[in-house]
Amino acid sequence: MKTVPGRSHMQKTYNELKDQLLMLIDESSAMESVSECPCDELREKILENRFNLVVVGQFKRGKTTFINALLGADLLPTAVVPLTSIVTVIEYGQKVHVKVVFNDGHTGEVPPDELPEYVTEKGNPRNVKDLAEVIIRYPSGYLKDGVRLIDTPGVGSVYQHNTDIAYEYLPRSDATVFLISVDQPLSKAEVDFLRDVKGYSERIFFLQNKADYISADELLESLEFTESTLREEVGYDSPELYPVSAKLALEGKKRGDNELLEKSNLPVFERRLQRFLL
Repeated sequence: MKTVPGRSHMQKTYNELKDQLLMLIDESSAMESVSECPCDELREKILENRFNLVVVGQFKRGKTTFINALLGADLLPTAVVPLTSIVTVIEYGQKVHVKVVFNDGHTGEVPPDELPEYVTEKGNPRNVKDLAEVIIRYPSGYLKDGVRLIDTPGVGSVYQHNTDIAYEYLPRSDATVFLISVDQPLSKAEVDFLRDVKGYSERIFFLQNKADYISADELLESLEFTESTLREEVGYDSPELYPVSAKLALEGKKRGDNELLEKSNLPVFERRLQRFLL
């Protein structure tokens, strides 16, 4: 096996920094003046080498299809009405496993095909089942090194609690993917949301989804408009914006059609995401 130059030194430095950070967390936890520090959660996250990639966006921008495209499978349910009502966390597991977590602390296991009964507005309207979140374990290479994909309810839908849940989860994100659509310009709800959450995430990647809906010239015009809006209305100096078609990417991966996958442009973003995670 070929040795990467400097790899052992980098690993040693990483381990030393991790130990120092854990020590600081323990010291903070012992201080009475730091009563609101989420110390236990931070310690667990560092020890487990956990990275939260949160996917957000307005209703019907294709968040769930995008996550399915990353995984290459129809894991999460999709529909033509406001769908996701609960935060869904997807982490690595050797086989598919679904756990529902209730707000009172108790948990339960459900068959994967019953997932829509818990995470959709149809199956769980206004979260009448009082769920905190749903955790899915799934055998994907994306998740094997500690990355967790987090699907949040769509912002700006008629269901205010969906937007509230998306707001509440963002402080836990290490990076955020914000889905925009080429068939509609950035709405006021999206701009307001982005202004509010700008300081929550170290990195935000913007994906302009449904790129296959329009011509190349129209796509370029749409991208320029979106980038201008993000700079002038939200305050992002150099937004990372990627045109993609989550639908084509999912179809390409399911069929093993590399040409269709490349046409979706998702691999360009996947390579960028991989570099960021490294």
